[in-house]
Amino acid sequence: IDTALHTMSEKQDDQGGFSSWGSENSESCVQMMVALCELGIPLEDMRFVKNGHTLLDHLMTYYDVGNGFKHTTDGSGSNLMATEQAFYGIVAAKRAKNGQNSLYRMGDALRIPEVQGEATVGLSRKHPDVKKMELVSPGKTFLDISAHAYQPFMEALAARGIINGKSENEFEPDSTMTRAEFAAIIARGLGLPQKEDAGFDDVTEKDWYYRYINTAYAYGIIKGVSDTKFLPNGTITREEAAVMLTRAAALCGMDTDINLLSVRDVLAQFIDYVKASDWAQEALAFCYREEILSNDAMEIKPKEAITRAEISFMLFRMLSLAKLL
Repeated sequence: IDTALHTMSEKQDDQGGFSSWGSENSESCVQMMVALCELGIPLEDMRFVKNGHTLLDHLMTYYDVGNGFKHTTDGSGSNLMATEQAFYGIVAAKRAKNGQNSLYRMGDALRIPEVQGEATVGLSRKHPDVKKMELVSPGKTFLDISAHAYQPFMEALAARGIINGKSENEFEPDSTMTRAEFAAIIARGLGLPQKEDAGFDDVTEKDWYYRYINTAYAYGIIKGVSDTKFLPNGTITREEAAVMLTRAAALCGMDTDINLLSVRDVLAQFIDYVKASDWAQEALAFCYREEILSNDAMEIKPKEAITRAEISFMLFRMLSLAKLL
């Protein structure tokens, strides 16, 4: 921060302003004002006073009385975006002057209702055991997801300890996911408490996934392939993922009901909808309706293995809709 402040002080011009893209403008001045207020640094700090001009002094030179603020002083006139930004900066300066919280920490202005001493999180119909997962590794990323379309979703889940990489630095976004891995991210994603042995012969206490499978099974999110077998290393398909995510969505309080006519209307847009299993069609339609699955593709590919990146997007989207992110 000290290095950044020194750099920005050096970049400030002799009238107290800043330039971007080769042009001095009001918005750049505003952003620096807000940054200083967030850091608790007064606008009168001598590092940011040039020839007697503070950032606020400079911002006011863009004011067109009665018409708002200008983007630049080259005669282009006031505009809505510059005026919005200037108002934002002035509010930040006023709150700092009055000793109020900054724009990014307005706990003194926003009151969150409380239930039994805890802030209300999620939908009203969610299961009481479902919890919001907080950040545990802010900024967590992986070397092999840079520029991936689903990078933000993988990072968001990893930062909350919901999903792990295949190694410390590799996520393997295009790899498939096993039934055990899916059980783990669902149990973690919903913050569910550990449950007892589900009774599967192929899931033992020595297995890393033991408690996750038992938990996801206890809450009805996953099922065995038989009464005694779970098949933990089996690969998850797209339609299986949709069914399991839909069950999880219901647990989170989402309305997952969708009538037969709507199911047909939603799925008919895909050229291979007839390949979807009967037991999966309602869940697939729900996931497409809520955009938990992307509507951009021409095909559902219901029987194909789903990737770790796709699962990350689906779970992120569901948790967001359930107000758990």
